[in-house]
Amino acid sequence: MGLLSGYRVLDLTDERGLLAGRMLADLGADVVQVEPLAGSRARHVAPLSDRHGQPYSYVWATFAANKRGLAVDLGRDAGRHVLRQLASQADFLIESLGPGAAASLGLGWPELREINPALVYATITAFGHDGPKRGYAESDLIVWAAGGPLEPNRDGTRPPLRISVPQAFLNASADAAGGMLLAHHARTRDGRGQLVDVAAQACLGLNTLGRVLADPVGDAHPEWAALISPSARTDQSGSGTGTSSHLKKWRCKDGLVEFHLAIGQAAGPFTNNFFRWMHAEGACRDALLRWDWRILPELVEREEFTELDMQEVRAATAAFLAAKTKNEILQAAIAYKLLCIGVSDTEDLAHSPQLAERDFYVTLGSGRRAQAMPGRWATASIPAFELRRPAPQVGEHTDEVLADWLGYDGPVRESLRDGRVIA
Repeated sequence: MGLLSGYRVLDLTDERGLLAGRMLADLGADVVQVEPLAGSRARHVAPLSDRHGQPYSYVWATFAANKRGLAVDLGRDAGRHVLRQLASQADFLIESLGPGAAASLGLGWPELREINPALVYATITAFGHDGPKRGYAESDLIVWAAGGPLEPNRDGTRPPLRISVPQAFLNASADAAGGMLLAHHARTRDGRGQLVDVAAQACLGLNTLGRVLADPVGDAHPEWAALISPSARTDQSGSGTGTSSHLKKWRCKDGLVEFHLAIGQAAGPFTNNFFRWMHAEGACRDALLRWDWRILPELVEREEFTELDMQEVRAATAAFLAAKTKNEILQAAIAYKLLCIGVSDTEDLAHSPQLAERDFYVTLGSGRRAQAMPGRWATASIPAFELRRPAPQVGEHTDEVLADWLGYDGPVRESLRDGRVIA
């Protein structure tokens, strides 16, 4: 039994919010994924594969898994009527219809709170329901850029580039799930529901590793400006908060390595350890060990460490890492205590011994519907997770859900499809 067994979740999201419902489903809640009669647009989101002659979205397969499926036409009175009935019995509702869209259907927070005061209602948008950006285009790339994480990843003065597969709304979905659990915790005390209003843009600040918070908390030091200003003298160590991202990526034998030639009392010791590793393998001359990266800023100021020295260090580092595999680098990072790690691609993750050891991947469904995918996202000392079923087919559980939640007797899918209101 999962931690949320016995609780009901009505999920009106598309690809912009599917993960929130999946997280609650994995905790044992009965999550009902609501789709249009023709199916959710999330079923067509890349990456796609050909499965038994039909396009197959891994996004849908993964993030709609563990839910039951119900199909209704929200453009008709019958569909909206059934949704309001279901909402009256739900403990949680999640929607990502867009600013004002749920309210226009009579399914907004104020309307549903009237019929279910204990409902925890989560809404996921790109920029919020009001304010100057509510109507902005909201592609993943736009939200990433507006949220801040692309800014540190410019190549010189050129525009920033995409840094990941689409993840902006995954961050928002996870935050929505966390917000709903906090609201639920409060509800166990006072019995009242709450609105969890999540704007994806506001969820991405942590992806800048805190840099987005520097100015508001008074941390915009002069040296910060010197690091990020194209016209200022750059830090010759290739270190510091403003270091270009491409200076932290290195080619290795089977891909890329993330390694920062860090300086200062906090991070400099890790760089010292790195050159000890290189020296132990005969990959750097004794002279490279004479620099103490904890005090490198002082050496730069005294001109005891120059740009030519930095070029030599980077050339030696590049040659050394190019001959190593990601796994060799990982083992050295553990042995020598390094801030250095291979950059994993999807194949690395699929074959990760660490994830296998933690039983991270599961197969849901059987026969033609069997699908391997990420499973539980945490471990607990008590039973906490339930992984039960693959992503639903369109309307697969409509009759079942209406019987369980509302006590309907007999098949009603055709009535909904014909637009008839069911009492």
